[in-house]
Amino acid sequence: MNASTRRHFLISGASTLAASSIGLPALAQSGYPNKPILVKIAFPAGGPSDASVRAANVILQRNLGQTVVADNMPGAGGSIAAMFVARAPADGYTLLGTTGTDLLASPFTISSAKYSVSDFRLMGVTGISDFVLACSPTLDFKSVDELIKYAKTPGNRQLSIAHWGTGSAAHIVAADFQTRTGVKFLEVPYKGVAPSMIDMAGSQVDIGFMPVGGGPTLGMLQNGKLRAIGLAGPARNPALPDLPVINESNTLTNFEHTLWVGILAPSKTPGAVVDRLTAAMNEWIVSPENKARMAANASGRLDPMTPAQAEAFLKRESEKFSRIARAIKLEPQ
Repeated sequence: MNASTRRHFLISGASTLAASSIGLPALAQSGYPNKPILVKIAFPAGGPSDASVRAANVILQRNLGQTVVADNMPGAGGSIAAMFVARAPADGYTLLGTTGTDLLASPFTISSAKYSVSDFRLMGVTGISDFVLACSPTLDFKSVDELIKYAKTPGNRQLSIAHWGTGSAAHIVAADFQTRTGVKFLEVPYKGVAPSMIDMAGSQVDIGFMPVGGGPTLGMLQNGKLRAIGLAGPARNPALPDLPVINESNTLTNFEHTLWVGILAPSKTPGAVVDRLTAAMNEWIVSPENKARMAANASGRLDPMTPAQAEAFLKRESEKFSRIARAIKLEPQ
């Protein structure tokens, strides 16, 4: 999501009150929720999507008055969890926690991903993060320009790049980078962000695009377990003030990629339940806990949305991704 797109989707603070009061008479009659809620997280524990959803779940539980159980269900670019939730009863008790790009990409790139984005409704975005191009601490690239020059020099070792599966958010960013710079990396797929970063820190893989906020990335950069080369965001991140954005390089411009994490329900979930979950998500977005989390881990947020605004956001994200998929020629595997 580029800077102008992000600004387009930021909703005025006045919508917070509107979203939190939607459909209250209907909610009182629905009795929802009256039992624990299960959130299937599409990636392994320890990654940014997992951390973002689990942090939000604390506030959801407080708002909804029921236990919210997080259960990791990784694999196939998040499509395994997505298919599970798409086929679950549309009653608000089985939800999906995943990244937007992975949700949108899998039907384009994974032949076994038998779902459509229209099978879901977005309850809200738990967090948003810029991507950082990171590398093993044993490598000494000081800029994106140095990396590209090395990769294009005949005789140099081919660099390996980590991502969490074909069509994943990290794969999309890596593919866009390679297409636009003309370099070719050896792609190494993982089941999630956390295991890919562990291998990068251990020099088993060379480089990778990782979300800087919401998970362990920032800490690993700060303690030297990973090295940062450039930020794929619209501006420098206050948590990494000395790290240039990739757009500052001499060889690549207009390169901006972000990762948003959302909680979704099956598309046929009743309106009163959607209203209730959206209001709970809006409480998380404006909560002191979320503000403290953003300050600590360099992540960001989208402002509270009504159900209609969330639906429009997901539709626009889907249309944007379709354009990118065609540009980098994604194909099912």
